[in-house]
Parts: sequence; C-alpha cells; structure tokens
Amino acid sequence: MMAPEAYRSEAYYRAELDCVFPSSWVFVGHERWVPEPGDYLAETIGTEPVLVVRNPDGALRAFSNVCPHRASLLVTGRGSCDRRLVCPYHGWTFGLDGRLLAIPRQRGFVGGVDTADYGLHELRLDVWEGLIFVNATGGAPPLRDHLEGVPELLAGHDIAGMTLGAFLDDPIAANWKLVMDNAICDYHLGMVHGESIADLVELEGLSEQAGHTTAVASVPWKESALPPEPRPTLTGDAARGSLGCFVFPNLHVIGFPTGGATVMWWTPTGPASTRARVLSLSHDADADVRAGAELLSRVQREDFDVCEKLQIGVQSRHYSPGPLHASELRVTVFQRRLLEMVEPVLAARAGAGVNRG
Repeated sequence: MMAPEAYRSEAYYRAELDCVFPSSWVFVGHERWVPEPGDYLAETIGTEPVLVVRNPDGALRAFSNVCPHRASLLVTGRGSCDRRLVCPYHGWTFGLDGRLLAIPRQRGFVGGVDTADYGLHELRLDVWEGLIFVNATGGAPPLRDHLEGVPELLAGHDIAGMTLGAFLDDPIAANWKLVMDNAICDYHLGMVHGESIADLVELEGLSEQAGHTTAVASVPWKESALPPEPRPTLTGDAARGSLGCFVFPNLHVIGFPTGGATVMWWTPTGPASTRARVLSLSHDADADVRAGAELLSRVQREDFDVCEKLQIGVQSRHYSPGPLHASELRVTVFQRRLLEMVEPVLAARAGAGVNRG
C-alpha cells in the first residue's frame, strides 16, 4: 500500500497532474452531453484545459481549451457555441475544426499574423459505449488496449443504448487517491454500506481479477434482489450480480444485473480535495433500483464520510499502512500503476532540485 505521504504531499499531487492524467486516457463525459453541431463540454485533465466539440459532420473533436494568443480559456462547462469558438478576451474566432478564422483589428499586429499558424492544438479523442475519453499528451496506447477486457465484460449491458439518469457532482475534502482506493476496495462494502447496498449482495461470493490498467470485481447479488426476468443479453457473472470495472486512472464503471450501469469518476482539485461525479444509466430507470438519485446520494454520503476521516488519519505521524486484504486487489492494481508513473518523475525532480510546491 502507498505511504501516507502520497495522500498529503504537494509533490505527489503535482506529479500526478503533470504526468499521470495527461499521459493516460481520461473519461471526460458522455457523448449525449454534446448532441448537436457546436455543442461543447470543457474539462481539465491534470493541468490541461480541454474542450470537446461536435463538428457539423457529427464527429467529436478535442482541443486544448486555450486561445493561442494570450491563453484565455475559450469555453467553460457545457453549452453551444453556434459553430464558432470565440475567445472572450480579444475575440479571436475559431472554427469547430480548430482553424483560426478571424482576428479583430488584425492590421494592428506589427508584421501581420498568419492565421494558419495559430489554430487550436488538437488532442486525441476516442469513444467507447458513448463514453468520451481524451489523451492530452497523445502518447497513450489505443483506447481499446487501455480498457483491456472491460468492453467484452460489459458488452451485454449495451451501455451506449442506455438512457442518462441521475447525475451527482460533489466536493470531497480528501485526496483523490483515498477516494479512488475506497471506491474499488471491496473490503469496505459490508461495513460502510451496511445501510444501503450491502444487503443486496453476497459478499462471500465476491471475486476479483486484475489487469495492468483495469481491474474487475464480480459481486453476486442475493436471489431476492435479482430481477425476475434478467436482461437476455446478460449471462454468467453479468446476470448474477454487479461487475465493477476500474479503469486507470480515475474511472469506475459498474454494470448491474438489472441491465443498468453507473459511471463514477474522481478529479483531483487539490492535495486534500476531490470533485466526485456519478452518472446513472439505465434501459428502464423506473424498474432499476440502482438508477435513482436517492440511493446514489446515500451511497455517496457514506463514502464521503469515511474518505474525509481517512484524510485526517493519514496526517498522523503514528500511521503506517496495515496488512493487505484479499478484497483489496483492485486497490493494488491502481496503486501499482500510479507508482510506476509517479516515482520516476519524483526521482527526476529531486535529482534536478525541482520544487513544484
């Protein structure tokens, strides 16, 4: 398990923002959030401001959300730009393909400006089951390689065909890794969620499998909790219980035997703060007990409470990590991959005498 310093160190936090997130495939939103040409969403990947926009031909493209003139953000949140991206600072105008189209008072620039030299920087984008991923550095392997066996495991759920349901967006006063550890720790389910979801599942039948950038927990449900008529496309573990699929660095997609799913992701906002988002999806929200905002909110509150206690606890000079439980395999996968990426960066910065915090 990671040392307590990893959860409170500014140096760790800066290395994660500078290296881990930009060089990974990071989930940024659902394609139905940008349904029409000119619709956009803005996100931050590490320290990189990113925008995703729908082109007139229906394709999605991702760009650095930074005007190349004086670095202003072009857009925030979600919305529509009416087929033109206009910088709010000096009015430089870009097409949905990233080309610079117009510059106010262009003759005022000494020597002139060639618009071909100042288009938006395009980023790698890919979509799986309606979920949009962006790789900010461009150096990650193909998305399908990054997802390993998750697409096959969740294929029967038809996530792309689901209706978007409840959406939660909340702050947590805890380091994002503590929140991530908790989300994929199957050892905590019976204790922390004893009043919400633990009574639906058979914890003794839980099993886990590990990859390099993914890890999956199969959690069988009690017979009384299973739908009377399982979705025909679900077989095996998918029909008998939940499939909790962690995707590095910060995504958790859970497929349910009801046919629904939950997408959860956690974005660092500081060494001891995190933005937690949850999106519920379902083929039939009225019939899916896991799709409602009430249950999602209750589970979130249970997790928030324990994560904020953990953040206080890792400050203790007397704490060092205890023994590893078999139900913490997914946590091990997450931490191992994270340390593979962060430790060389920290070592190089220490050797160079770099202080980012």
